[in-house]
Amino acid sequence: MKNIYKHLYRHKKLNIKNNYRVKLMINAIKNLKPVNQKILDIGCFDGTLLSSLPPDNFLYGVEASDFGYKTCLKKGINVTQFFFNDDKFPYKSSSFDIIIAGEIIEHIYDTDQFLNEIYRLLKPNGYLVLSTPNIASLPRRIMLLLGMNPIIEISPNRLDSSGHIRYFTFKNLSKLIEENNFNIIKIFSDLINFHPQGKIQSKLVPKILPTIGQSIICLCQKSKK
Repeated sequence: MKNIYKHLYRHKKLNIKNNYRVKLMINAIKNLKPVNQKILDIGCFDGTLLSSLPPDNFLYGVEASDFGYKTCLKKGINVTQFFFNDDKFPYKSSSFDIIIAGEIIEHIYDTDQFLNEIYRLLKPNGYLVLSTPNIASLPRRIMLLLGMNPIIEISPNRLDSSGHIRYFTFKNLSKLIEENNFNIIKIFSDLINFHPQGKIQSKLVPKILPTIGQSIICLCQKSKK
């Protein structure tokens, strides 16, 4: 698995600059009005999200892929190349005010250990902004009804594999987060895609029915154990 993530993005480059989910996560962080705070982005890819945050903060990134790591270095981002495999992140406890984990938890075997590590790294009352694909999104439900694979990976050896091994709904993700000593401040979605290339989509429907949206986005706060 480590080699899969190390060489991820070799065959195709992703552009997340105009990704609506990323924009919503950035807005959620900006609404916290962070100033002179330490912010860590786990799985920071090419640094696009970090580069969009207020510059009067201390920004750190963790990235497994060679492409993402090298791109972040070129942008001058304080990035560490690291593959989470139930190990401790290379930072001291209570180091960060905000931690971002966008589209990461679906790659993790031991999700409790992953959240425990985030809990360890956060300062008291620190914030976690987390997102993951919604297995119960409307298009996936329709595909399943039609007997089609609802975008669930069946092998890690294909070029289009991104290594997903966990799948979440709003309910089971909320339960997992709360069981690991985080309070959910807000949980919401981004959009619904009705076309493989995103040419037909709705941002309004998930505001009314978030549980059928494409992504699950959580703003959480560290609580006392």
